[in-house]
Amino acid sequence: MATSKDVARLAGVSHTTVSRAFRKDAKIKPETYERIMKISEELGYVPNQIASSLRQKKTKTVGLIISHGFNPLFLDITHSIETELAKHGYRLLISFDDDDPDQQWNILQSLASAQVNTILFTPLVRDPAQKERLHNWMQQSAIHFIQLVSNSYEDITSFTFDDNLGAYLGTRHLLSLGHRNILMIGGVNRTAGYERAYAEFQAVPHHPFQDLTGRDDEESYDNIKNALLTQKPSAVFPVSTSLSYVTYEVLQDLKLEIPRDISFLAFDDERWLQLLHISVIGHPTQALSSSIVREILSYETVDGEIYPSSTTFKPFLIERQSILPFSKMRENG
Repeated sequence: MATSKDVARLAGVSHTTVSRAFRKDAKIKPETYERIMKISEELGYVPNQIASSLRQKKTKTVGLIISHGFNPLFLDITHSIETELAKHGYRLLISFDDDDPDQQWNILQSLASAQVNTILFTPLVRDPAQKERLHNWMQQSAIHFIQLVSNSYEDITSFTFDDNLGAYLGTRHLLSLGHRNILMIGGVNRTAGYERAYAEFQAVPHHPFQDLTGRDDEESYDNIKNALLTQKPSAVFPVSTSLSYVTYEVLQDLKLEIPRDISFLAFDDERWLQLLHISVIGHPTQALSSSIVREILSYETVDGEIYPSSTTFKPFLIERQSILPFSKMRENG
């Protein structure tokens, strides 16, 4: 059965333009409208009017799928969203997919059966076939979808953090204090920010970047310990919640004093990092949560298709007491 995506691809337009054409949007050029109608007729495509009408059913129920259940960052976001939605009479159905694509798919089906109006989730796509299946299903569904800290699908609304900027800010801060041998731990998708900071200082990392994330904490521990012993960095910069904790554990076991022996900068402002006065790259979680709630509430008043948007929030540096200038560290003091 032909879909609006098929029409859009053959017509050389976006999925939303096809929807606007069927609503006879006056802003669409006549030639574009005619091309879309001609291709639709050839494919036998007709809009899913049933799905459109279902969108008008306001159950005031939102589904939220958490992929990183033990990450305090996601729990903080969840708590903020639930608190704000409750003020407007919404209820939040929370599920955990344990970072398993198949489990996430099953939860999505269950939430759809529960007739939720909106689903918040971080798409887990391991291969092109999975990605295509999920995309097609979302396009045909009457549910509003919001990608949480992900932008896997450009035509689905998303709210993300600019983690490459976070990697850049952290690396730049360490470089500005004279560090050159900086071990960034994890963050295979954040190397652009790391490399950008080095380039601005006309420097190069002492060692090629390698993702030290293991299959579990024990393997990550071994990888990090080996890197510390062989590369002897003056600063470490783990860029995920779990890796920050494991890195701290390794430093303690190696009896490396922070910051006299090694400077330590972490990602995400967790409570334990605050208590230990660890400098971090923080994220505006409250701003993200508030924006998501406003997006969900806006669906109440929209009659017709929702146009996807992408909103990115900038991280920021929180300086505490875990970093020293390179010249003041024990080996160089």
